[in-house]
Amino acid sequence: MTILWSAKAEAKVDTFNEVIPMELKEVNETAKEMLPLYDIDMEEVNQQPTITFINKYGEIVAEFYGDKTTLKNKFKESLEKGKFITAFGNHEFYLL
Repeated sequence: MTILWSAKAEAKVDTFNEVIPMELKEVNETAKEMLPLYDIDMEEVNQQPTITFINKYGEIVAEFYGDKTTLKNKFKESLEKGKFITAFGNHEFYLL
């Protein structure tokens, strides 16, 4: 009985002492070296949309990013069909 109990205790200890093999670490480092690095200029990307269209259920139908005057000229018909709901800072919401 003592031998079985000590064998079970050792088996439980072994599961907690698992270590990632060195081969996997080396493969991960090699994969990182093979991946190309890209420089992305995040200043040009707007974090929030400028104009958002929603439907009567409150679901987002479309989001537009960029300069508001350019968007209003480009999507004049859609903005005329929609009804202005509210604005928060530079972000306007329209109901379609």
